[in-house]
Order: sequence, then C-alpha cells, then structure tokens
Amino acid sequence: MKSITVHTRRGLRGLRLLVGAGTAAVVALATVLISVLPAAAHHGWPGFETDRLVYIAGTVSSDGVWGNPHSQFDVTLDSNLPADTPELAIPEQLQDPEDSVRVKAARSYKGLHKELEVIIAPPAWSGQWGLGRALKIGERFRAVGYINRTNDGLFRPVVFWYGDDAVPVNQVLGNTLPVRAPLPK
Repeated sequence: MKSITVHTRRGLRGLRLLVGAGTAAVVALATVLISVLPAAAHHGWPGFETDRLVYIAGTVSSDGVWGNPHSQFDVTLDSNLPADTPELAIPEQLQDPEDSVRVKAARSYKGLHKELEVIIAPPAWSGQWGLGRALKIGERFRAVGYINRTNDGLFRPVVFWYGDDAVPVNQVLGNTLPVRAPLPK
C-alpha cells in the first residue's frame, strides 16, 4: 500500500504541475489575443466607417513610423478644404468606374480635428504601389479614405497623393475598394 500512496502523491504533484503550466499557458495566450484584438479592429477595414469616403489634404506633421504592420504619421489638415475631391490622377488599379467615381466624389473632411493620424499599408505594399520611402515632415499629402469607427482622429486612405507632384498611391492592395460606399447625394 505504501508504494501506491507514494505513487499517488507523485501523480497528484505531477497533475498539479500540469494544471499550473496549463493555466499559465492559457493566461499567456489570452494576453496575446487581447493585445492583438485592438490592433485588428484598429487596422482592419471593418474598423473604419466604410459607408462614406472622405477627402483630406494637408502636410505631414510627424516622422511617424515607417514599418510593419503599418506605417503611421500625422497630417495637419488644410484649414480650407474644397467641398469635394479635386481632380487628381487615380491609380491604375482603381480606375474601374465603380471605384474611380466614388474616389472623385468623396466629400471633404468636416470633423473637429485639425490633425489626423494616418495609417497606410506597410512599406512593401506602399513601395509596390508608388511610395518607396517614408514621407517627410512638411510634405504635401492628400487622400481619400475612411475615418475610424472608434477613434475619429484616425484616418485610413484607400488612395493618397504625396508631394508637390501629387504622386498617386493605391492603398487597397488590390484592384477594387474594400467596400463600395454609396455615392454622396
């Protein structure tokens, strides 16, 4: 009997260690998932008001971050934006009439912010579509995109134009808008 009792105690000790390690693994996994969920909502198209395209224009006002998973920087908005998107070259990938008409019809930003945080595709994608470097403070920036649903100071373009030459850059990483918002009336 004595050997069985010793064996059982060892078994219980092993079980306790296993349960403790399992609990630690669950806590670690939950911590990772909780930290990833805001990022997914923050960066994914569903986290943005995709029912309405908005035009912004201004100058880059921060060095921001040029890297993965997304590049980010601030733009100080022009104080007198036009009512609609001005005539700008549409990237080849977004020239389908269903998309280009919507981009050209986007209404100017009318929110309360004088500066917006802009989130764009990572360098590999932005480089593929026309921007192979970080934007510089003071550089001209124009864009059509969406305002974040939970942070109205965050903007994600579907297309943007940079520099004095208004070089167009596709940001949908494909050939169509992520959501074809209704045309403004």
